[in-house]
Amino acid sequence: MATLKDVAKDAGVSIATVSCCLSGSKTVKPETKMRVMDSIEKLKYIPNASARNLKSSSSNRIGVVLTDIDNLYHAEIFKGISSFLQDKSYTVSVAFSNNSPDIECERIDDFISQNVSGLIIITCQPNNTDFFKNRIKNYNIPTVFIERCPDDIFVSFISFDNYQTTYYITYELLRKGYRKIALITGSEHFSSERECISGYKDAFTNHNMAYDDNMVGNTNMSKEGAFKYTMTSIDTKNIEAVITTSQNIAEGVLEAFHIKGLKVPENVQLITFSEECWNTTAKIPGVVHSSRTAFTLGTAASNLLLRNIKSPLLFEEETITFSDDIINYPLDVPMVDALKPPKDNVQVNPSGLRVLMVDLATSHSTMLLSSNFTRRTGIPISFDFVPQNKVLKTIQDMISSKDAYDIYMYDVPWLEYMVQNSFVSDISEFVDSNDFNKDLLFKENMDNCRCEDKFYGVPIIGGSQIMFYRKDLFENREIIKTFKNKYKISLRPPKTWTEFNGTAEFFTRSYNPKSPTEYGTSFAGIIDEELAPEILIRLWSYGGKIWDKYNRACLNSPENAKAFHSILRTVKYTGQSPFEVSIQQTVSDFCHGKTAMLITYTEYAAQISESIHKKIIGRVGYEPLPGKTPVSIGWNFGLNPFSTKTEMAYLYFNWLCKHDTSYYMTILDGQSPVIAPYHSHELLKLYPWMEITEKSFEYARKRNGPYRSKALVIPQNKIETILCNVLRLILTQGLSIQAALDIGQKQMVTLFNYYGYPKPLHFI
Repeated sequence: MATLKDVAKDAGVSIATVSCCLSGSKTVKPETKMRVMDSIEKLKYIPNASARNLKSSSSNRIGVVLTDIDNLYHAEIFKGISSFLQDKSYTVSVAFSNNSPDIECERIDDFISQNVSGLIIITCQPNNTDFFKNRIKNYNIPTVFIERCPDDIFVSFISFDNYQTTYYITYELLRKGYRKIALITGSEHFSSERECISGYKDAFTNHNMAYDDNMVGNTNMSKEGAFKYTMTSIDTKNIEAVITTSQNIAEGVLEAFHIKGLKVPENVQLITFSEECWNTTAKIPGVVHSSRTAFTLGTAASNLLLRNIKSPLLFEEETITFSDDIINYPLDVPMVDALKPPKDNVQVNPSGLRVLMVDLATSHSTMLLSSNFTRRTGIPISFDFVPQNKVLKTIQDMISSKDAYDIYMYDVPWLEYMVQNSFVSDISEFVDSNDFNKDLLFKENMDNCRCEDKFYGVPIIGGSQIMFYRKDLFENREIIKTFKNKYKISLRPPKTWTEFNGTAEFFTRSYNPKSPTEYGTSFAGIIDEELAPEILIRLWSYGGKIWDKYNRACLNSPENAKAFHSILRTVKYTGQSPFEVSIQQTVSDFCHGKTAMLITYTEYAAQISESIHKKIIGRVGYEPLPGKTPVSIGWNFGLNPFSTKTEMAYLYFNWLCKHDTSYYMTILDGQSPVIAPYHSHELLKLYPWMEITEKSFEYARKRNGPYRSKALVIPQNKIETILCNVLRLILTQGLSIQAALDIGQKQMVTLFNYYGYPKPLHFI
C-alpha cells in the first residue's frame, strides 16, 4: 500500500505539502496541488480510518454527505445522525452535493483523505457503482447509505418501505372508488422512487385495473420542479387524487392547484410522504400525511455505522427497512362524490382578450398562468403562437382587421418602426399612473418600451445572452493538465473570443482525439433573427459597428474584418453549417454532451440545467460572454391602437408585473422582467444564472438601427439581412472577408440612403 512518503516523492514535494493538500490546513498553489492529486490517484493512495486503525488510535470523525440543505426530510435525518453520534463522542462533518454527481465524488474523496472513521451518504448518483466499489469497498470504509441504494453492490442500507407505503395508499384509494390517481416522484434512478412506482402499479394490477403511465411523473424533488410539472403535465380537470413522495413535491403541487383554482380536498385529494410531527399546524391543511420518522432513520443509520466501525474488517452489511405509520392506521380519505369546478365569485366575460405571442418558453408560461388571471377577473384570454420570423408580418397584416389581436408581443428592435407606423398604442398615462408600479421592473426593460419619452407597452421578457460551459470538464484534473501542456495557460471559462476559439478547438475531437466532447461549441443561424446576434456580439467585442455616430454605414471596417475572422474560426469547431442550425438544436447538442460550450439566451438556462441533471452527464457553469458584449434580449406586450378593450388589457398588464406572477413565470422557464425573482434566495439557488443575467443588464447592447426624430425608421430585419449575407457570401460562395464586407457596405449604403440616412453633409 502506498504511503504519504511515496506520494511526496512521486509529486516532488515535501510530506508536509501532501498533508496540507489533504487536510486543507494551508493554502497550496493550484499547480502543486494538482501534481499531488495526480500522484495520489496514480499510486491509489487513499488514507482511511480502517487502515489507520491497524497502526494507531481510531479517528472519531464521521463524514455525512447529503444532497441539499433545503430538503426538510433530509434535514430531519441529519438531526438524528448528529444527535446520536455526538452523544457517542463523535465529531460530525457534513457536506452537500447539491445533487451533482461530481461534487458528491469530490466530497467523499475529501472525507476519505481526511481519515474519517466512517461515512453516511444520501447519494445523488446510485448508478455510479464503480466509484463506490473503488472508494468504499476496496478500502473497506464503514459506510451506511440512506434511502437511495447504490446499484449492483451490497452495502449497509437503511430506508422506509417505500414500496409498501405507496402500494397501501394507492390500493386504499382504489378501494374507496378513486380512479384518476397520479403519482409524482423524484428521479427514477433513485431506488426509493422506483419502489414507489412499483408499489403504485402493483396496487392497480392487484385491484384488477389498468394503470396509466401518463399518470406517473418524475421531478427533481424540489417544490419548484413539482409546481412546473403539475402546471405543464397534469390534466387537473380530470384528476381525483395525487400521491407525492415528499413534502417538497406536495408543496409545489399545492401551489399549482391554487393557480388552477383547485381546492384540497374539496376538488382533489393530495397524499404525501412527510415527517412525523406532533403539531398538526405544521402540516399542510387538507393534505393527508404519511408521518414517517426521518429522525429515527438518522439515528438507526448512525447506530449501524458505529457497529461496523467497531469491527472494520469483519463487519457484515445490513439492510434495515422501517414501516410508515400510515400503514398502521386507517387511511381517512373520504371519496369525493363528484369533482366540481372551483367556485368563483367572478362572472366570466364572454368577450375577452386576444393575444398574439412568439413561440417561446415565456409565451407558453404566460398562457399557463393566465387561467389564474381569468379566475380572478372573469376576463378570458385566447392565445395564438407564431414563429419569431413571422410575428411582425402577422401584426402588419391584421392590425385593423375584424380578427385583429388586442395585445401582441413585439421584439425590442422593432419599437421605433412600430411607433412610426402606428402599430402600437401609447400607454404612458397607464404606466405613469398609480395603478401601475414600474419600479417593480428592471429599468433597462422598461426603457425597452420607451420611445421619445413615451411608453408603448410593458416588458414581458427581459434578459441577455450568457455562456454555458461543462463545468465538470473544465474542473477535471486530467483535462486541465492536457490543456496546459498544449496551450501553456490554465483552462478556464474563456474571457475573450480568441481564448474561446482556442478552447473550442481543444474540445473538438477532430482537432483533439482525446476530447470528451465531439465539438467545442455550436453556432445558430438557420434564420437571420438567430444568426444576427451571433455576429453582433463578436462585432461589438472587437470594436466594430454597422453605422457611426453620424448614421453613416461603416460595415467594411478593420474591426469588423477581425470579428469575421474570429467567426470563421468558431465555425470550424461546430458540427454543421450555421445556416442549418437552430437555437433549439444548439441547446439540445449541449444538453446531450455533444458540445463543451454554448452561447445562448438566459431563457434556455432552466431547460439546459434540468436536462443535464436528468442525463447525469455533469455540471453546468455560467459566465458572461467573452468580451462582455451580449445582445439585450427583450420582448414587449403592445396594445393594438384599434382595440376596444383597453381597460381589460391594463388589468392584464398589471397582473403580469406582480411579484407572485413573476415567481411563477420564472419557475416555468419564463424570463421575467420583474426584479423580485432575481433577489429571491430560493430561486437564485435553483437558477444561479439569474445573478449573471442581472449584472449583464449593465453592459448588454440593443439591436437597433440608426434613428433620428421625424426621420423614417429602417426596419431592423433589413439591416440584419445584409449583415447575415456577408457571412453567407464568405461561407457559401468562397468570397474573402474583405470582398464580402465591401459588397455588404454597398448594400447598406443603398439601404440607408433609401430611408434618408445620413443627413446631408452640411447638417453634420
